[in-house]
Amino acid sequence: MSEPDNYPGQIAQIELDESTAIAVEQIDDEITIVINSVIGVHFQVTADQALALSRALAVAAANAASST
Repeated sequence: MSEPDNYPGQIAQIELDESTAIAVEQIDDEITIVINSVIGVHFQVTADQALALSRALAVAAANAASST
């Protein structure tokens, strides 16, 4: 995960490979997830949806780490 760029709202940018990254942006109560690749995809989630996504990723990461 890289440090946030210097513009308002960016929380993180996670580089997946040389041409793909996921960025998380938040201003007030709007949370935006951006998948940057050849074609960019932007979608907004609620705070509850962001928490559910975070929990799901944490469980998947824990399961993956314990299986290695």
